[in-house]
Amino acid sequence: MKLKKYSNVKLLFLFYICYNFRPYSVLAVIYFYQITQSYTLALSIFSVIQVSQGLFEIPFGYYSDKYGRSNCLRIGALASLLSVVLYAIGQGYWFLIAGAIFEGINYASFSGNNDALLFETLQESKRENEYHNEFGKMNSWLELSGFVGIFVGSLMVIRLPLSLLFSLSILPRLMATMISFGLTDPKVKKESIESVVHHFRNSWLMYKNNLKVRWLSIADIIGYIGGVTWNFQSVFYNLFLPTWATSMVMSVNFFTSFVSFRLSGKLIRKYEAMKVLFYSEVYCRVLSLIAFVFPTIVSPFIVATASVSYGPSVVAKSTILQNEFTNEQRATMTSINSFVGNIIYSVSAILVGMAADRFGVARSLLVVHLLLVSISVIYYKLFRTEVNF
Repeated sequence: MKLKKYSNVKLLFLFYICYNFRPYSVLAVIYFYQITQSYTLALSIFSVIQVSQGLFEIPFGYYSDKYGRSNCLRIGALASLLSVVLYAIGQGYWFLIAGAIFEGINYASFSGNNDALLFETLQESKRENEYHNEFGKMNSWLELSGFVGIFVGSLMVIRLPLSLLFSLSILPRLMATMISFGLTDPKVKKESIESVVHHFRNSWLMYKNNLKVRWLSIADIIGYIGGVTWNFQSVFYNLFLPTWATSMVMSVNFFTSFVSFRLSGKLIRKYEAMKVLFYSEVYCRVLSLIAFVFPTIVSPFIVATASVSYGPSVVAKSTILQNEFTNEQRATMTSINSFVGNIIYSVSAILVGMAADRFGVARSLLVVHLLLVSISVIYYKLFRTEVNF
């Protein structure tokens, strides 16, 4: 098959379908716990991922803005393949650490880059006003692939060890890597980019001068604390459900996200991005607090229901930011947010793991969700500002 004859949009769809077929994803923390016998050490793997991502964020953002999006994506695809191979080997803590380092490189190269590649591909054909629709569809296929992968994984763990879930993920990662070599850089007009310092300074000025970018970035950075709850969520579910059922219920998150991503473009066209972003966050936060304040066997299903708002929230935020960014800074701006967010996540993951070892999983996750209420406050501030304007 000659991949070059397909458009970037179609190839990105295919890439994400293969890339996100990960039967292990929601059970990774349980697998890490089986190897390390400690929640603190298990969550430290995720901290290493974030530290690795943080170290490479800004260099990859600069590389993407200056030298092109497609090469940056290929590097990330290769790193993701290496990471899952090392996890599958899993012979001790240090193999997990090595896998985490490569996974961090994978995330750093994708951060900002892949969204920018889609936006500029549409911009090249003067279709950038369709970004929210195409971005929603692309992510819906990503979520559907995740759902299928987790569903397959939940059936496998009934009789097979968790390590085989990582082995099963190697082939689709290899396919994703092959697809990445069919992508090309869009031909869009950009100003010449000078030194890293000069480029970083110009990007920083956007935070200083653009109120919307500044507050959305702060909310985005705080949201990295919420990433800990996602990686630790299966442990919470496992308090009430067996491992196979935990994976099944976690897969519902992906299916509801698939549906919500498909509908997000229509919602944004009808209600505008800022309004969708605010109400999506409020809906998610209210249901999550109910689930963790009153932890029962019903809680996993309440949390799964809250994921309905994930698609519209992600698409709305990305749409707002992509329309504010310039072509020269599109990847770097996202990388700066991610760099700071990764630092916060790394510290939070260790603290949540220590709290879970001492006070229990449910209580530690409840504290995180209480902190995330601040995001709703920020979105309300931006929503009211836009309404008054």
